[in-house]
Amino acid sequence: MKLTIIGTGYVGLVSGVSFADLGNDVVCVDKDEQKIAQLKKGISPIYEEGLDALLEKNIHNEKIHFTTDLAASAPDSDVIMIAVGTPQAADGSADLSFVRTVAGELGEVLPSDHRTVVVNKSTVPIGSAEEVEKIIRKKNANADVAVCSVPEFLREGSAVKDTFHPDRIVIGTDVSWANERLVHLHEPLADSEQIITTSARSAEMIKYASNAFLATKISFINEIANICEAYGANIDEVSRGIGTDRRISPHFLNAGLGFGGSCFPKDVQALIALAKDKDYEANLLQSTVAINATQRLKPVEILHHKFPRGLQDLKVAVLGLAFKPGTDDMRYAPSIDIIHELVKAGADVHAHDPIVLDAAAPLLPRAVTLHNEAEQALSKADAIVLVTEWDVYKQHPIADLAATMTGNVIIDGRNVLDANAFKEQGFDYYGIGRR
Repeated sequence: MKLTIIGTGYVGLVSGVSFADLGNDVVCVDKDEQKIAQLKKGISPIYEEGLDALLEKNIHNEKIHFTTDLAASAPDSDVIMIAVGTPQAADGSADLSFVRTVAGELGEVLPSDHRTVVVNKSTVPIGSAEEVEKIIRKKNANADVAVCSVPEFLREGSAVKDTFHPDRIVIGTDVSWANERLVHLHEPLADSEQIITTSARSAEMIKYASNAFLATKISFINEIANICEAYGANIDEVSRGIGTDRRISPHFLNAGLGFGGSCFPKDVQALIALAKDKDYEANLLQSTVAINATQRLKPVEILHHKFPRGLQDLKVAVLGLAFKPGTDDMRYAPSIDIIHELVKAGADVHAHDPIVLDAAAPLLPRAVTLHNEAEQALSKADAIVLVTEWDVYKQHPIADLAATMTGNVIIDGRNVLDANAFKEQGFDYYGIGRR
C-alpha cells in the first residue's frame, strides 16, 4: 500500500519506518523543514531503541521518503495517518488545533476519484474522527474518504518492539471497505484474534481508558507503598503477593516516583475534562493525578526527614533525568520537579543521565550542575537520588560509590537496587515502601 503519515514524532516516525519495513511505500510529512532535512540524511530526531537501524535500512531500500509537501503524496495514498501532537490545553482537555489544521489541509488536496482511508493515530477525544471527516468534507464535499481511529499503544523505549509485537490492534470504523483495508495493512503485525474492530468512538475511548487504567494502577501501588512505610511492611513482598492474582497481574505494580512522559499525564487529564463536559466528576481519576503529583517528591521528603536542619549546601547527586529508561523524553519527568524543589531548599544539585543532558538543561534551574559522567556527579556527594532506572546505575559497583561519596545516604526512587547489599556496605538506604 501507499501510506502518508503526517507528523514525525514518536508515533509518526516509528509507525512510518515500521510500515515501510513491512514493504509498504511510505511518505512522512512534517512542516519542520530542519527535521525533514535531517531525516532525509537518516538522522532521527528522537532516541528510540532500534529506530535508527530501521530508518537507515528503509531509506536505503527507498521504501520511506520525507517531505514538507502534503500535496505531493496525499492525493494517491491508500491510507493517510494523522500523527500530530495533541497537547494539553489550559483546562486539561486535549488541544486539537494541529489535528484540525491537518484535516483542513487534507480537504484541499484529497481527490474525489480516489478512495482514501484517513486514520487518527493521534490520541484524540471521543468524536474526533467524525469532526475530522466534517472538516475534510467542508473543504471537499465529494471526497471519497472514511475517517477512522486506530490508536497507538506504544511504550517509549520499546516503541519499535511494540509495533512489531503488539498486544492488540484496535480499528475503529463502521465503514466496511475502510475496515477491510486497515485489517489488511495490519495483518502482518498480528493474528486475527488480536485485531479488534470497534466503532470509531469506542476506539478513541479504548486509548484513553487504557492509559487511565495503567496510571491508576501506578498511583494505587504507590499509595499502598506509603501505607507499607507507615506500618513496616515491604511493598516488594506486597506487590508480589497481589500480582500473582491473575485478575490483577504483576504489571505496573512497581512502587516508585509515579508516572510521567507524554501520554499518561495528559491523557488522564483529558479524560477528566471529557467527563466534566458531560457533568460527570471522575473522582477516581482525579485522585490518580493527585497521588502522582505528591509521589514524585518523595525523595525530597525523605531528605528533609534525614536532614532536619535543612538541605542548605547539601550535595545531592540526581541520577537519571528522562522520565523512563530507553528514551530521551523529558516531558513531565519526575526529575524536573525533584531538582526544582532541591534547589529551592538550597541543595547543591549535580545530575547525570546517559542520554539526556542538552535537552534537559532548559527545563532545569541554572543552579544545577549537569555532568557527562556519573562519577562526576557522585564525587563527594552527601546523598544520591536515583530517579530513572537506567541499567548503568543498577550495575554500578557499590564499592565505587562508597569511595567517591562524602555521605552515605541513597534514595532508590525506583526500588531497583539491592537494599541489603547497600546496607552491608554502610549506606543509609531508603526505598519506596521498603522500610
